[in-house]
Amino acid sequence: MRRKIIAGNWKMYCGTPQEAADLAGQLAKQVGSLTDRDVILCPPFTALAATVQAVKGTNIAVGAQNMYPESKGAFTGEIAPEFLLSLGCTYVIIGHSERRTYFKETNEFINKKVKCALAAGLNPIMCLGETLEERQANKINDVVKDHVQGGLAGMSAAEAAKVVLAYEPVWAIGTGLTAEPKDAEAVHQFIRQVLTDMFDKATAEVIRIQYGGSVKPDNAKTLLTMPNIDGALVGGASLKADSFTGIIKYEG
Repeated sequence: MRRKIIAGNWKMYCGTPQEAADLAGQLAKQVGSLTDRDVILCPPFTALAATVQAVKGTNIAVGAQNMYPESKGAFTGEIAPEFLLSLGCTYVIIGHSERRTYFKETNEFINKKVKCALAAGLNPIMCLGETLEERQANKINDVVKDHVQGGLAGMSAAEAAKVVLAYEPVWAIGTGLTAEPKDAEAVHQFIRQVLTDMFDKATAEVIRIQYGGSVKPDNAKTLLTMPNIDGALVGGASLKADSFTGIIKYEG
């Protein structure tokens, strides 16, 4: 039985220490004592320390939204995984569609990041998903397979088992559009088959796969009770304590 995992990606919002502390503090009170599912908050770099402090002593974990795949070096403006660990982060989002689109991150670069995160002791949440054009061209499975195989290339089954995958159809991120539960489930099931082919069935059954793309309190239950959907990577709805709590506390 895979443990549900629900993460909030705050993107470039709640970036001041006070904003982050306020939101994280509210969430700590409402969901900080939950023990049957994993809850992760992923604020901007500038708010990581404040968020860690606000959820201290609760069951809420903190993750970063990105990292550079080196421990140190002349990489102006970048953040090493060890820096994240020193702040109290235990997770990191890697390969989000916005990173792929705006910053031209490739499967190869994302693969390097995933491996570096694991080596440092961070839990990677690796994102993947198709654009609207790719969906309309019936290339969903081709794109998803390419992202999974490229992102997990050269990894052992034991390493892959530590990675959380997040299927986020790009056309559904921040648009209010959401994949129908049965359609999202079908893609998650396909991803698990790709993992079985890459590694083995036992590994594929262990790896958790989140869904992301306009997840809200009113659709959380129908999505998160699907057999192969193991949680959610939530954007806009994670920026308000009540809406994010509504998603986290869904009853299956």
